Amino acid sequence: MTKQQELKDDLVSLASSTRRGFSASRKDRDEAKSIINQLSKLSPTEEPAAAYYSTSSDAQTMSEDNVPSLAGKWTLIYTDAPDITSLDAPLSMQKLGRIGQECNPPLIKNVIEWKRPSWASALPFSGDEESRIFQKVVTEGSSSPANNPTVDLKLVGLEISGSNGSKEETNPGLMKLLNGPAALFEENPIKLQGPLKGPFGKFDILYLDDEMRITKTYQGFYAVNVRQEKDNEWC
Repeated sequence: MTKQQELKDDLVSLASSTRRGFSASRKDRDEAKSIINQLSKLSPTEEPAAAYYSTSSDAQTMSEDNVPSLAGKWTLIYTDAPDITSLDAPLSMQKLGRIGQECNPPLIKNVIEWKRPSWASALPFSGDEESRIFQKVVTEGSSSPANNPTVDLKLVGLEISGSNGSKEETNPGLMKLLNGPAALFEENPIKLQGPLKGPFGKFDILYLDDEMRITKTYQGFYAVNVRQEKDNEWC
């Protein structure tokens, strides 16, 4: 086993034991940071931000080189960002599911999956265990060879959609409402996008290969994502 793979395995194990970093102690976070720092020196991708180069010719040239790309769908396995780790509130109206990103240049969609909480199982109009609501904060990313490995973000809009787990045949309108909010958003997805784009921060790509991506925000928080398999994509 290579040193690179050993470090990746250690990071995946730490992510699992700390529930994506949500229950990580200071010691856990220090260990994750140490592993990330080591992995960043072993990244096999020289220009990880290439998929978001503002000049199409630069992006096209890199895409033809058959190197790992930021483009694709990713699932978060670890973070120390408080705006994410605070989402898992026990009495929330929705239960936090998976978190990920859809990277389809120039867009980057930050995706949060919400499920029905267990305490709401007896409530009417709450859907079932398979019901899902997908909240997507839509941003536009840009970079350049001179700015690599940094990706700048601008806020573009918000999308909300649903997936109704119920297999029962229902009629539109009121019956959709009776099956819960997931069914309602599945039938009537929301897509908000205005003419203006506002700054939404930036991140550095510390590590990128075909399976894993590690980023650091301009505020200093880390995120570790793994690429979704094409036959098992969820967002």
